[in-house]
Amino acid sequence: MSEEWPLRQDPESPVIIAHDLVDHPEKLAFVVLDDDDDWFISDGAEFEEDMEVNRQLFGATALREAVTLLPHLVALADVPPGMAADWDPDRRTWLLSSVSDSDDLDEDLVHREARIAAWTHPGSPVEEVQLSTGLTEIGTTADAPARAVRQVVREQDGTWLFVGFEVPEAEDFEVEGLELEHVVQLYPDVASTLLAAPGQVFDRAEPGAPWELVEG
Repeated sequence: MSEEWPLRQDPESPVIIAHDLVDHPEKLAFVVLDDDDDWFISDGAEFEEDMEVNRQLFGATALREAVTLLPHLVALADVPPGMAADWDPDRRTWLLSSVSDSDDLDEDLVHREARIAAWTHPGSPVEEVQLSTGLTEIGTTADAPARAVRQVVREQDGTWLFVGFEVPEAEDFEVEGLELEHVVQLYPDVASTLLAAPGQVFDRAEPGAPWELVEG
């Protein structure tokens, strides 16, 4: 790990972590960055309504200690709040998803309304959109492919599809869903394409190149 702290959160900020991971970090299953940008790190267990059970399953540690124990957390440095990441140990890859709701419906509603009020782009920040699978994965190995959006498609029904460079052109591919705000936070250079009308397609030849309207 670099001497320069790699995460945006304070290294001494507390995180909730499964007790079992302290002795068995290989049991890591998933992490969640909640709406307050706090970490929850689990071996697969979820929070229960019974707080005594939660105390048996989880404890608190400093984020610095968690990163020392699980250095591949650093790969999630740019993941925004409100997202989760499942750990694939065989591929050494994080699989991203948008967190839907917590157990506090009133708090969820307040946060949702605040996100919508702060949104400055067309559409809704909480709209679910489709991405080619590689755009929802973060590899941690030296040969992990770069992630960038190659094509932005506004379907005739108004829904969105974002395609990465990892997808060969003219081939079928799998897709995953994320909330639109999370896509823009992960890939901020797509923001200018959100003005697309239904039926329009934007493309570019390489990451960082200008977007070109190629259809519609």
